[in-house]
Amino acid sequence: MSALFKRVLWIVLTAAVITFNSGAVPMTFASSGNIVVIGHPNLPINSISKTDLKNIFTGRKIAWSGDETIVVVILKKSKTHDRFLSKYVNKTSSQFRSYWIRLVFSGKGVAPISLASEEDMVDYVSNTKGAIGYISSNTNNTGTKIISVE
Repeated sequence: MSALFKRVLWIVLTAAVITFNSGAVPMTFASSGNIVVIGHPNLPINSISKTDLKNIFTGRKIAWSGDETIVVVILKKSKTHDRFLSKYVNKTSSQFRSYWIRLVFSGKGVAPISLASEEDMVDYVSNTKGAIGYISSNTNNTGTKIISVE
């Protein structure tokens, strides 16, 4: 690398960092949208309390009203998964995984369905009665019901 190229690169990178940190240009990434809770279109709810949502994702609540089984669906390692756990379950990804391992091996719970992508999440939730999951707000949620968290 020539000295001139290094100098220009340093100036461009410095300017980019200053611009992004000043808030002049919002930083957006594919998975940086807000978290949206989604459910099967026939779920008996349109909104849910944060406490009930936490109880569902920790296996404490296992049935909807009318005794329909809740099918918990999570994402494998992703920023959306980490943000959801932090915001609604108050656990890190490793704490959540350890919690479910203990629950499953003690015979007190059935592990959530774990999917690789948000698109897979939408497809699975839209086609599975009783299913609830989450995606980033900029993911197409066609076929699912948006559930507001109160």
